[in-house]
Amino acid sequence: MSYYTYYHERWKIVMEQLEMNHKPHDCRHTFATLMDNVDANKLSIKRIMGHTSKDITDKVYTHKDIEQLLIAIDKL
Repeated sequence: MSYYTYYHERWKIVMEQLEMNHKPHDCRHTFATLMDNVDANKLSIKRIMGHTSKDITDKVYTHKDIEQLLIAIDKL
């Protein structure tokens, strides 16, 4: 699905039906803030959100498996 289709044919329609005015990235801001508020591991937050790290230790030497990421999510 292209971003255009996702945004114009899906997201905007749902926002109109809910009478809300949000952008797709608003959800990412909320998620990152909530995870930070419960002191979730910073690297886990980055991995869950799909961000890459420029820090060589995080990028190459630190590994997070799915169980560790689920533990971070469960903090919410």
